[in-house]
Amino acid sequence: MKPNRYSEFAKYIVMAHNSKMSPGYEAFLRFKEVIPFVNQIVNKLDDGFLYNGTIYKKKITSSEARSLLDGIFQNRCNKSTLRIVANQLKIRI
Repeated sequence: MKPNRYSEFAKYIVMAHNSKMSPGYEAFLRFKEVIPFVNQIVNKLDDGFLYNGTIYKKKITSSEARSLLDGIFQNRCNKSTLRIVANQLKIRI
């Protein structure tokens, strides 16, 4: 099957394998919770922003968040940057 026809979970498995992350379904669900937060970081220029009714201060820059998203679309992930963002949401990656 061609990679562009993979499901979201299959794409996550490939990325997790390439990045030495946990490949399980539970890890995939936690990962999916973090991605909208990273998108918010990319879209906001100032240090603080509102996400799901809570005000957060950026722990990574917008360019680091953009780099993280670009890597995810290329089936690789900067695990340390992802952990910083996940920890801010109190999600264990």
